[in-house]
Amino acid sequence: MITAAVHLLLDTSYCLYLIRTRDIHEQQAFVAYAPGEIAVSSLTVAALQGYAQTSSAPDQNRRALEQFLLPLVVADFDAESARLLAQTSVQAPLQGDIHAALLAAHARRLKATLVTRQPQQYAGIPGLRVQIGVAGATVAVPTLPPAMIPLPPRRQPAAGPHTIVMTGSHDLSLDLLADWLHAGKPSLVLAAAHVGSVAGLVALRQHEAHLAGVHLLDEETGEFNRAPVRHLLVEQGVHVVLVGFVNRVQGLLVARGNPKGIRGLADLARDDVVYVNRQPGAGTRVLLDHHVRRLQIDPAQIRGYARQATTHLAVASAVAQGQADCGLGIQAAAQAMGIDFVPLFDECFDLAIPAEHYNSPLLAPLLHILRQPDGGFSRQVAVLGGYDTRPMGKVLAEM
Repeated sequence: MITAAVHLLLDTSYCLYLIRTRDIHEQQAFVAYAPGEIAVSSLTVAALQGYAQTSSAPDQNRRALEQFLLPLVVADFDAESARLLAQTSVQAPLQGDIHAALLAAHARRLKATLVTRQPQQYAGIPGLRVQIGVAGATVAVPTLPPAMIPLPPRRQPAAGPHTIVMTGSHDLSLDLLADWLHAGKPSLVLAAAHVGSVAGLVALRQHEAHLAGVHLLDEETGEFNRAPVRHLLVEQGVHVVLVGFVNRVQGLLVARGNPKGIRGLADLARDDVVYVNRQPGAGTRVLLDHHVRRLQIDPAQIRGYARQATTHLAVASAVAQGQADCGLGIQAAAQAMGIDFVPLFDECFDLAIPAEHYNSPLLAPLLHILRQPDGGFSRQVAVLGGYDTRPMGKVLAEM
C-alpha cells in the first residue's frame, strides 16, 4: 500500500547500476526526495532477487539487496497496471522485452518518472516520462501517432512443426494434458512455459505461443478473463477464441493439521505467520492483491510477501518443507504435497487461443481431448482435487 505520491520509479537496469557501482553522485541525489517518493516495482524486486539467487555469493547479495530496498517503496503491479499494459504493449516497439513493457505500464499507473540507465528500451511509449538516473535530467521519449504504430510482424511461435507452445498461468492438469496428447499422437509435444496470466497474453500478442492459460479477475465486474483478454489482445487486433478448461478452488495452502490456525487472508497480517507469494502478473497474485486491498491490509505487514514462487507446486513445496506457513494456491497442489487446504475462492481457468491457431490442424488433437464424449481426461483431472471440469472444451466467447 502506497501512502505518498511516488515521483520516481527505479527500473531494473538503474538498480543494478547503483548496487554494483555505489555511485556517490547518484546516492546524494536521493536526499532531495521525501520518504515514499522513490519506489521500485515489485517486478524489479523479483528480478533483483533472481540475480542475487543465481550469483556466486547468494547470501551476501541477498543481504545487500535487502539493505538497498530499505529506504524505497515497493509498489505492487496491480490490475490497473495490467490494463495500461494493453496500451503499452502495442504502442512501444519493445522487440519482445516484456519486462520493459511491464515497467513502463507500472510507471504510467503511478504517474511517476521512470529512472533508467537504458532509455532506448522505452522509446515510443506515449505518456511515459523517462529520466537517466536520479541525478539526471528527464529525456524526451519519441512517440508515434496511433495510425503509425507498427504491429509486431506476424510469425509462428519459435518451435518445431509438431510442438504446441503454451504459455500463461500454471495448473497441475497441464502436465496431464501433455501426457494425453503425446499418448494419442506421439509426434506431438505440448511445451508449456509458466510465466503468469498477464505475460502469457502478451506472448500471444507477440505471436510467441499458440495458446495461453489465464485466470485473471476483472475487479470491476467480478468476472474472469473476458475483460483482460479484450484489453490485451482483441483491442490490439488479435481475434481470440476463449475456451473453457476448468473451474477451480483457490485457497490457503497450510501445513498438515494447520498448526497456526490460519482461516483466511486476514491472518496474513499476523506477526507469527510467514507467507510465500506468487510472481507479479500471475493470476493468483492479482487475486491476492485485490482481496488484500479490500481488507485494507498493507502488504508490508505480510511477512514473506516479497518472496515469490512461480508455480502452485513451488508454493506447496515451501509450505510442506516448513519454509513458510501458508501461500495462496489451488487445492490440487495441496493434495499433491500432502498438506492442508483452506478454501477461499472459486475461479475460472480458461484457454485463450488466437483464432488463426484455434482452427489449425496443430491444435485439433488437443481440443479433441478436451471434448471427448467419454470424458476420460476430465475424470482424471477431477481426481487431482478441487476441479469442476464441466466447462472443459466449451467455447465461452469469440472476440
